[in-house]
Amino acid sequence: MDRHPDRFLAFVVLPLPHVDAALTELDRFLDGPGVVGVALTTSAAGRARTDPAFAPAWQELDRRGTVMYLHPAGDGIVSPQITDHHLTWMVGARGGHRRSGPAQNPWARYALPRVRILNSHFGGALPMLLERWDNLAHFEAPDAPLPPSQAARRMWYDTVAHSSQAALRAAVQAVGADRLVLGSGFPYQGGEHYLDTVAYIERAGLDAADTQGISPSLRAGQTESAGGRRHGGPGDVFLR
Repeated sequence: MDRHPDRFLAFVVLPLPHVDAALTELDRFLDGPGVVGVALTTSAAGRARTDPAFAPAWQELDRRGTVMYLHPAGDGIVSPQITDHHLTWMVGARGGHRRSGPAQNPWARYALPRVRILNSHFGGALPMLLERWDNLAHFEAPDAPLPPSQAARRMWYDTVAHSSQAALRAAVQAVGADRLVLGSGFPYQGGEHYLDTVAYIERAGLDAADTQGISPSLRAGQTESAGGRRHGGPGDVFLR
């Protein structure tokens, strides 16, 4: 960041489950140059993000109007059916969104109205579940402020899907291209897989407007903020 401030921005990683230390880190870094928000995994030391003990941290993020980037923790949803059968990242990473709160509960956006939530990997199975949620919400969540499909469109989602055009098209149909943020999966996807994180979007058969809507500078593999800076991170999408 010091060498290329025009290309890179950063997220703060919080030392949860230690809430007091997390609040200290927020004070120390969040207002610093080039910092756009916080990056969190979907659980911390085996505890879900919805654990009431974490409430002071979420309240501070909401007070600041922070960008919150969520990524699966790689704990296989604490299920031996996943972890004992070599499925932690093949299956568990997608299911990990279920433990995060925001990614699989779109109404969580209303508990943190000023936080701008960015879910990784299209929010897991969220694009395939929205119609089911809408159909069942009238008796499972009759007091919800909005239908799940509308609430989900108040969050953002990155496009890392291991080049699955089917997943990309489902996400565009479910939440709209304007809710999608170009992601790379770097350094976990390298070489040709890394390059394909951009190319697969271009060959997915989306409308030209939708393809361009995912990133104003898609062909360059970059995003552009309102201030004109280009970089590979997602934080600037919230300036649109």
